[in-house]
Amino acid sequence: LDESQTVRYIGITRKVASCIELHRRDVSALTKFIKFHITAPDASKEELQGLWKAWMQDAIELTGGIPDGNMKGNTMWSLKKQASKPSKPELRITSGKGLSDLSVPLDQVLKGVVESNKVVAFIKGTRVEPACGFSYQIVSELTTLGIDFEVVNVLDETYNPGVRDAIKEMSEWPTIPQLYVKGEFVGGCDIVSEMAENGQLKELVED
Repeated sequence: LDESQTVRYIGITRKVASCIELHRRDVSALTKFIKFHITAPDASKEELQGLWKAWMQDAIELTGGIPDGNMKGNTMWSLKKQASKPSKPELRITSGKGLSDLSVPLDQVLKGVVESNKVVAFIKGTRVEPACGFSYQIVSELTTLGIDFEVVNVLDETYNPGVRDAIKEMSEWPTIPQLYVKGEFVGGCDIVSEMAENGQLKELVED
């Protein structure tokens, strides 16, 4: 929906977070509000298409026409991948062989990670597919500000076993996501969002 909350495009996807982020990048002026419906993980293609048709009918009845983004020939809302800027891979704390493969305690490894990388976000999921709304918010704030950052997926028990609890102990902060800048803990989603809004986050990174 645009700023006046007029429906501009209706679509279906199994990758909600990345889809929204790409639309915000490519058609930001028309992507001011988002409404979405979460279906069962095993919903069939036919069920998703049926939901899309129902939404489309509702929009037509409400406005008297098809949203312009869905009209034939309109390619504005076609998602375009940035081939020149592939997504950065997430940091891996271990080689995938478990904590026993580490030569030093996990907390020392994590301390080294945040000290050797300027900006590190510990989130649920990946930068392309955050697994919760708060993680998506932090990734979105950093991306919007053009800040180069690293991501550690705390849900990846293959390469990051124990990190979810260990980072909470290290920061003495009870929730995920968490942001570190220049080796120092900054805060969780609310603090980061507030700092992004008032300009402090950009200043902290660039200082």
